[in-house]
Amino acid sequence: MFLGLPWGYWLGFALVLWLLFDLVRGVAHLWHPYERQSQPGMYWLTMIVWALVAASCFVYPHWPIAY
Repeated sequence: MFLGLPWGYWLGFALVLWLLFDLVRGVAHLWHPYERQSQPGMYWLTMIVWALVAASCFVYPHWPIAY
């Protein structure tokens, strides 16, 4: 059942796990690490960016691929 999922879903699952890991740890990476305590604005912006990327994997699981 799960093995038949599109590869975009697997990427989305991995990104959600990464997002949760960063949320617990309090450090998010975009170009360099942003800590929740010292740079809360950039930390949450980075978390939003990664959340949107993860969500796009579930909305568009089949990215344009030449068939």
